[in-house]
Amino acid sequence: MSAERIGALFWILFGAAGIHGALDLGLGTMEAPGPGFLTFVAAAFVSLMAVMVLIQSYRHDAAAQVRVADLWRDLKWGRAIAIVMLTILFILSFETVGFFVCSFVLLAVIMRWLEGVDWKTSLVVPAIAVAGTHFLFQTILKISLPAGILGF
Repeated sequence: MSAERIGALFWILFGAAGIHGALDLGLGTMEAPGPGFLTFVAAAFVSLMAVMVLIQSYRHDAAAQVRVADLWRDLKWGRAIAIVMLTILFILSFETVGFFVCSFVLLAVIMRWLEGVDWKTSLVVPAIAVAGTHFLFQTILKISLPAGILGF
């Protein structure tokens, strides 16, 4: 079976589970949407897109016939493992060190070390992202994020 078909079947099942969970929560009405309404819409969209991919996978061109094993060939496992380890470290230090410091360090390390971006960009982009996040959550949405030991 091709990789597209296996992926499409996975996302159809994932969407169906989301639809089932949303129906359990209740959809509500158009005037007063229930807690499951948005989940239902998102899961239905995922399922619909997966059905479209499944239908298109029956074309007879070489790109649609890639096997799942071919997707794993020549994969750079070191990068994937590094991202997982950095994310785990981020999660573990999130409360203690604080959201903004952890986010800045995570983004800077990924950009500089894993992606090989120059120093200036790998410091400026995370700074803008963290400042934008701060502005969105604390100024506009009035949601506080963990300040950590440095107080910000």
